[in-house]
Amino acid sequence: MTKFYEIRIEGQLDDRWQDWFDGWTVTQEAGGTTLLSGPVPDQPALYGILRRVRDLGLPLVSVYQLKEASHQQILNAQRIESMNTNLKLDKKAPQEALEDIKINIKIKLASAWASFMFFYIYVDYFHLYMPGKIEEILAGKVFTFDISYVFLLIAMIFVAIPALMIFLSVALPTKGNRWINIIVAAVYIPYMLFNLVGEAWAHMYFAAAVEVALLLLIIGYAWKWPKQES
Repeated sequence: MTKFYEIRIEGQLDDRWQDWFDGWTVTQEAGGTTLLSGPVPDQPALYGILRRVRDLGLPLVSVYQLKEASHQQILNAQRIESMNTNLKLDKKAPQEALEDIKINIKIKLASAWASFMFFYIYVDYFHLYMPGKIEEILAGKVFTFDISYVFLLIAMIFVAIPALMIFLSVALPTKGNRWINIIVAAVYIPYMLFNLVGEAWAHMYFAAAVEVALLLLIIGYAWKWPKQES
């Protein structure tokens, strides 16, 4: 007839010793002892468990025979305690956070200039959809200016400078890079506002506001350029 025993020994053993003790439950106790509990089909099996305790070299504290119901209650309590412990560990486990990579100031400046260029180009492109503008161009006029090779050269220079700033913001040395970004962005703010002179539609005001905001952002990034620690 199978009987159930509790064997208490001095020292701490963990769950990995269950196989050593034929699947017995191994419980660490607060007082620095370990409680072994499990079924024993006969006396030779009990002696075998005790020999394994002896082979560990740990002092034997006590041996108790339990009723089957008592043993089952102990196992149930141990399972509940284990589940509660795992639940507490899960609650304490840190949540996975999204990786936030620190972006170099040069990349920020180049990205701001790239965004600025999209607005700059598309404002001129949308200008063609405004009534009468194509007729003005065909007549050789843009606003009050005559279309000529000089006008187109100047227009190309004003487009080329912010376009080149995308590259220069990454390639130039730090000190010169900082001041060129500040100066060029400061010069282009009144130029963007000048585009609102004359007939201006809502999309032009919106684009000008975004362009000025990007230029101010560029000035702010360059002005607060991080100092290198010595």
